Amino acid sequence: MEDIFASAYCTIAATSAVDSNAGFLARNARTEDMRVQDTTDHQVCICTHMDDFGKDVQDAELNKRAWVMQERVLAKRTIYFSANQTYWECGEGVHCENLTKMKR
Repeated sequence: MEDIFASAYCTIAATSAVDSNAGFLARNARTEDMRVQDTTDHQVCICTHMDDFGKDVQDAELNKRAWVMQERVLAKRTIYFSANQTYWECGEGVHCENLTKMKR
């Protein structure tokens, strides 16, 4: 498995799918966001959905399967399709669909 993941550019994880027959691109929630600039010229994102990588990815149904742990450890880059939003994880951290970077 190490050779497979070492050669992969990106791994796709269907974290919202309950089994191998379920789809994973449908969304449970609609997220709306707006970007505003504060007084120090920094952009701030205000959105209706809080980014929750722990709930959306780490506690998702997919991660209850034993083989997923080796995928998460060995993959260089992963795109997680959760029920609420899409996350991108790489060596620099986790980025959300709304373009925010999450702290590790």
